[in-house]
Amino acid sequence: MDIIERNFMKLLRSGTFGDNTALEPMSHWKWRRLYQMSLMHGVSALVFDGISSRREDVKLNLPNDLAEQWHKNIGEVEEDNRKMNEKTAELLHIYSKEQLRPILLKGQSIATLYSNPGHRTGGDCDIYFPFEAQGKKADEWARKNGKAIDKSDRYTLPYTWNGITVENHHRVQTLSNAMLNRRLQNIIDSEIRCCDSTYVTINGTRIETLPPTLNLLIAIIRIARYIINDGVKLKQLIDLGMMLRTIGAKVDFVKLQQWIERLRMRRMATLEASLLINLLDFNEDELPFYTPTLATNITNTAEELLQFDSSHTDEWYFTQGKNIFVKSNNSKAMMWQVSHTAKYFRYYPSEMTTNFIKNFAHSLSHIEE
Repeated sequence: MDIIERNFMKLLRSGTFGDNTALEPMSHWKWRRLYQMSLMHGVSALVFDGISSRREDVKLNLPNDLAEQWHKNIGEVEEDNRKMNEKTAELLHIYSKEQLRPILLKGQSIATLYSNPGHRTGGDCDIYFPFEAQGKKADEWARKNGKAIDKSDRYTLPYTWNGITVENHHRVQTLSNAMLNRRLQNIIDSEIRCCDSTYVTINGTRIETLPPTLNLLIAIIRIARYIINDGVKLKQLIDLGMMLRTIGAKVDFVKLQQWIERLRMRRMATLEASLLINLLDFNEDELPFYTPTLATNITNTAEELLQFDSSHTDEWYFTQGKNIFVKSNNSKAMMWQVSHTAKYFRYYPSEMTTNFIKNFAHSLSHIEE
């Protein structure tokens, strides 16, 4: 890592897990680069929490105009979270009154684990309905009361409601490999039906979330899917680390290990654990899903993570011109997908293969008949 990346990680760890490692002096230009990096990874408010904990550090040398810009950004993050919490609580209350069973996923539920929930950059309101009949009823309500309805996905219905983006989910998470996906859906269905409900309080409303062990598994799978398709942001790793530090005592790690084995993702889980160890200073003892014998040198992977660039995630597909030849609309994105699949194939071969085939088949669907 260069000095910007080293200080960035120190401040991020300070703002989330209380690390007090000394900073290195930086120029104003480097501070601006660090700020841009914090925005890119969706952790700007958390990094500034790290700065705030070091106000007496003479090495800060933070430009006044940048500090003002940062404060403005934090105000926007806090306001977005306030609105999202208010509307999320209101919407889930409506669904509960309709005799449904809405379960809040990801974002706002994970934010409750942070010491300052308002500083986790939010996103959509993701709601899961575990029973098919209730899910259909929820979708009917959304089509009647929501706007910008997107019906393109079989298992997810995105829409906007009262100024927030919402997604009704009929599945918590999926895998592209059919056999592994069946196993995953069996795990999810069984765990939600057999385990006591888990709740968080948002805006004074008691809201159901996933059971801790299942929640951690889904977080690991979600990061795996990001790694496979787009490249993971530090925001997702921080979420995983926060879950381990706050609800880890409630997790059945024996069961979690069995699930990871059934889903054939020991190498991928070890890769994620290695990132937590190398970037966020976690200990192996905190990561029961870490398998030392499967660990590899992740220096290049960590560097790639810190240089995350969403431009390669642009959809690539094929189109047919006036002649008989077929061409790609984005050759760079296509080549990135090919090289990325080859690079991470060893970590999750069964999923990487089917995922690439699925994306390729989807791209071919754009060819005109």
